[in-house]
Amino acid sequence: MPLRVEIPGWLTLELQFLLLDVNGTLSDRGELIEGVAERLDVLRPSLDVELLSADTFGTLAAVAARLGTAARKAASAAEKLEVLGSLDPHHCVAVGNGANDAPMVRAAALGIAVIGPEGAAAETVGAADVVCRSIVEALDLLLEPRALAATLCR
Repeated sequence: MPLRVEIPGWLTLELQFLLLDVNGTLSDRGELIEGVAERLDVLRPSLDVELLSADTFGTLAAVAARLGTAARKAASAAEKLEVLGSLDPHHCVAVGNGANDAPMVRAAALGIAVIGPEGAAAETVGAADVVCRSIVEALDLLLEPRALAATLCR
């Protein structure tokens, strides 16, 4: 069942896919951030989760295995945007922090920029519908759609 988010004064989102950047978003210098796995386990019945990464630290396979999630090596903005396009962007939430995430974050039905331990590219922050201080906070918004709706209410 998709994740439904009713945003007063704007629209209703029917989200089916969650695209997540890895380096700087889900991980800090290659190490998975605490609390991510537990939150993704709760979200998985509502959202198909896929990891996308340039794999700068060489940990994509290990992170994907730990999370039990599909993963693709996608280094460039064009590659990440292509993955989004292969799904239905109108039913996707995209989360990232790097400059190569900006087009994907902008084109998704819901784009979230994360300012994590590795910072965030200004371009991605500007492309996002929502900006969070951590991946845990971003995932918590998806776990509590009323909080997300309150943030996006127009």
